[in-house]
Amino acid sequence: MKLMTGLLGFMIFSTSAKMPGFDIYLGNLALKDQRLKVSHLKALTNTSAYDNQPFFLPDSDALLYTSALTKNKVEQTDSMLISLKSGQISNLTNSSESEYSPTLMPSGNSFSVIRAVNDEQKLWRYPLYPDRPSTQPASELLTHINPVGYHAWVDNNRVMLFVLGEPHTLQLADVQKQTSQVLDENIGPSLLAIPHSSLMSYTASVGVGESIQWQLKSYHPDTDQIEQLTTLPKGAYYYAWSGNGFAIAAVNSVLMQWDKTNADKGWRSFADVSDVCPKGVTRLTTNLLNSKIALVCTL
Repeated sequence: MKLMTGLLGFMIFSTSAKMPGFDIYLGNLALKDQRLKVSHLKALTNTSAYDNQPFFLPDSDALLYTSALTKNKVEQTDSMLISLKSGQISNLTNSSESEYSPTLMPSGNSFSVIRAVNDEQKLWRYPLYPDRPSTQPASELLTHINPVGYHAWVDNNRVMLFVLGEPHTLQLADVQKQTSQVLDENIGPSLLAIPHSSLMSYTASVGVGESIQWQLKSYHPDTDQIEQLTTLPKGAYYYAWSGNGFAIAAVNSVLMQWDKTNADKGWRSFADVSDVCPKGVTRLTTNLLNSKIALVCTL
């Protein structure tokens, strides 16, 4: 079996490389005087393996994430669901292949993943509640787009895709019509909906090497209008949106925020988490209520 791993955050195939180690930390989040506050960080996962790509469910009681498991001496990944109340973990895919980027679908009854099988990386759907009698089996959503790295849902049918290639492209696909269109290129891995708006967002690179910058852009799926919002702070690669609408990112172990309503203030630090993430934070995300934050810490 071939295993998908990360190089500079992008997804590629590797037959032998062991996946890097990450743990997910969960903390409380609050907003005070227009600055986010983080407290009570604790390890949600505690292994030496790859635990990554956290995604809060809307009720904030559970979290989807990707976890690397070793089966028959072969390392691959499954999509996990952890209860934030009990700590109980359920393996939702439990397959012989690898699944990545678990993302709740708009219906709320299914989640989508990037499934790596037969040298392909395609968008699939899995049931969120596999034990329910009416549950539909897992199925492929887009037959013609490969290899897909990351994705974000616009609505029930439309989905934004990071498609690997030379260059990597941002595409808008329709799973019902089985169509897609290229929107931009040289993009980064974080594709997200902007809270309290009808806009989506992504990053695109400018420059190369040490001078590379990641521009944060918005995209309107109904008008195809693209606007540059800001540039990520130097050293940041991933970003997210807090529940109250701030863009957030990490530079090493320092968390930064950007308020689009006060853009002239630029990026400001709001937490130093080096005590729990001394080797740095990669991905981060918050719940819709803006009361919890999940950090992916490098091991």
